[in-house]
Amino acid sequence: MLIDKILSRFRIKTKVLIFVLPFVVTISAVGLTGLYASGLLQGRMEISNSVLQSLSGFKDLYGSMDDFLRVTSPEARDKLLADLKTQQGVLDQTLNQVGEEAAGRDSLAEASRRTKDISGVVDKLWALHEQERALHEQIDAAQKSVISTRFTVSYQAEELQSTVQSDESAATSTLRTADRLLKGGDFLGTVASGFSKPQTPQDKIAFINEQMPEIIKSQRLIAISVPSNQKNVIEALAATIDGIKTIVQTPNPTDETATELGRLVSRFRQTSTYTQLTATQKMRDATQEFAALDGRIAQANSVLQDTRRLENSVYSLQIVLSDFLADSNKENLVRLQQQAGTLGKDMQVLITSAKGMGFAEGISGAIQPALDIISGGGSKIVDTIGERVTAYAAARQELDQIWKKLTDFAELQKQTAGTERTQANSISVMTTGLGILLSILGGIALVLTLQRPISHITAAMRGIAEGALDTSISGEQRHDEIGDIARALGIFKENAISKIRIEEQSDEERAAAEHERQRNDAEKREMDRQIEFAVNALAAGLERMSQGDISTTIETPFIGRLEQLRQDFNGSMMRLQATMSQIRDNVELIQGNGNQMAQSAEDLSKRTEQQAASLEETAAAVDEITVTVRSSAERAKDADQIVRQAKRSADDSAVVVSNAIDAMGRIEDASRQIEQIIGVIDEIAFQTNLLALNAGIEAARAGEAGKGFAVVAMEVRELAQRSAAAAQEIKGLINKSTNEVNSGSQFVQETGTVLAKISAQIVTISQHVEMIARASHDQSNALQSVNATVNQMDQMTQQNAAMVEETTAASRELADEADSLRRLIQQFKIDGEAAAAPVYRAA
Repeated sequence: MLIDKILSRFRIKTKVLIFVLPFVVTISAVGLTGLYASGLLQGRMEISNSVLQSLSGFKDLYGSMDDFLRVTSPEARDKLLADLKTQQGVLDQTLNQVGEEAAGRDSLAEASRRTKDISGVVDKLWALHEQERALHEQIDAAQKSVISTRFTVSYQAEELQSTVQSDESAATSTLRTADRLLKGGDFLGTVASGFSKPQTPQDKIAFINEQMPEIIKSQRLIAISVPSNQKNVIEALAATIDGIKTIVQTPNPTDETATELGRLVSRFRQTSTYTQLTATQKMRDATQEFAALDGRIAQANSVLQDTRRLENSVYSLQIVLSDFLADSNKENLVRLQQQAGTLGKDMQVLITSAKGMGFAEGISGAIQPALDIISGGGSKIVDTIGERVTAYAAARQELDQIWKKLTDFAELQKQTAGTERTQANSISVMTTGLGILLSILGGIALVLTLQRPISHITAAMRGIAEGALDTSISGEQRHDEIGDIARALGIFKENAISKIRIEEQSDEERAAAEHERQRNDAEKREMDRQIEFAVNALAAGLERMSQGDISTTIETPFIGRLEQLRQDFNGSMMRLQATMSQIRDNVELIQGNGNQMAQSAEDLSKRTEQQAASLEETAAAVDEITVTVRSSAERAKDADQIVRQAKRSADDSAVVVSNAIDAMGRIEDASRQIEQIIGVIDEIAFQTNLLALNAGIEAARAGEAGKGFAVVAMEVRELAQRSAAAAQEIKGLINKSTNEVNSGSQFVQETGTVLAKISAQIVTISQHVEMIARASHDQSNALQSVNATVNQMDQMTQQNAAMVEETTAASRELADEADSLRRLIQQFKIDGEAAAAPVYRAA
């Protein structure tokens, strides 16, 4: 075609530009149209954006209003005013963007005006908040006043309780002091009474030494309990105890020592009498103090109970007030006023119960005004919160109206934007249709220009790909890209012809390589056969060796380097045969020697056991004799000691008799002193009876609370009566004892004469017993030496027997191991010999 010939002189890029240029012009027209439409829409979008910002800002303004109402603070107020100012600026900016005659401008102006009015509502809300805050401060001050008064009342109640407890503790301390005096005095009286029971000076000192820790303890009890104006009693008691300590340290006490010790101990009775009288007086004083404290304790308990009720009411008021301040509604206000009334009633009860005690005075003037402030302030807070809610509702209504105006304005802008969009779309459709038409015409012309030459090139490529290398190629003279493709296809055709020629040469070289491979395989099969033969021969030899046959070797020679392997195997078999033969001979020799050694060891073991049994019997007999002789020596020695002790006892008896006579004289003197003490006991019993009677009277006055104390007083009175009766009985017994002591003094003198004769006879017996004991002791020492020697021989024999048993066991074990080793050797076949018969070891 003429067009094809003309266009074949140009490159395809040039052809494409020629046909695409109208399309580009059309696209440019469409773009200009879009630019015009975007200019129309930009103004609408800016206005819409401002409206959206206003709507979004008013949404944030809603949140700021809620935050300001929930947490009313300067920061929240400033943030709310700042948001209002920002929204005012956005609305003013939007008004400037909208023309004077634009639709919806009135709605936008109305929204701007209402926004300015909301600032006044915020100021009113802030004023109400300040008023509420002032009320909160008044209520907090009133609450602190109530709490401070509660602390004051609590402190005064604690002081009252402390005063009463101090007085009660003082009375209790007086009773404890009396108890300590009674304990100390009673123990000292017990020591003075018990001192007369031991008879010898040594026993009396031992008795005092035994009681000394408790005596010192009683001294401390009395020392801390005696009044300060009677310290001479303590000094006298301390001097007495020091004198007793000095006497009890005497190494060889005599009768004079015992007499002096008894004189000092008798002072304990005076101290005991003094402590009992002092304790009685202190008990009487304590009883009077307790009687005076009963009324004060009852009133103090009532005041303390009312104080605790007042404190609980204050705590409840704090809780209810905290709930009210957290949620100030009418329900919590009613609870607050009720609790304030309860606190006022509890306050009046406390004032009444503490009347006349100088306690809780003036609390009414401190608490009642605070309660009035709390109740009235709570009512004002509820009213203020109601006003805040009303003002906030008005502000929310204004915001709703502003929101409605802005949404109406946004709807008008949406409708206007839809009209302008329709116009822009019509212009875009027209320019787009024109561009499509021009593009279709250009495309058809471009296809007609390129289709034919490309079809020829495609047919030539297909023929060459199918193997027709004689296919002709047209278009090599063209100057465009199609000509370049034709020339490249010619080069590809020549390369295909060269490839076929190279493949024929490769087939010839492949056949020669296959022949060489077959020859190498034949040589490898021959070598595998030789190796298999050698391996089979070695396997057969190793299998015989595993069965114990080491007498045969490999006779057939191997080829090449495998021959060395056969020679090494045969040499190893020969050396193994020689080694096994020598091991077999050695094992037989060891087996014979082991059996003989085991037999000899058994004989030696039997003889050693017999010898050990004989020595053990001998040692037992000698041991029995030694025990008998030692026992005799010990009994003789004991008899000698008994005789000596009897002599000393007889000698001491004379001294005892003399001391007994002197003691009986002292008993008479002590009896007279006891009669005086009994008189004191009668007086104490009388005073105790009188004290018990007074205690019964006081218990009767106490009523129900003193019943237990009345029982104790009755028991004390009965005890005093029994003490008086016992004192009279003791007086009669003492008179009777004085008569018996006189009779006993004569009997003691006669006993002294008889004891002197017995002492002379005991001296003779002691000499004979001492000689017998010395002879028995010498025999015992000699037998102990013999027994030690026999025991040593017995021990050595036992050790020998143990060693023989160990030797016998080792010999037997050696024989068993030799038999096992021989059985193992017999499993091997050497020099064509069969396995030897089993060898049995001698028992």
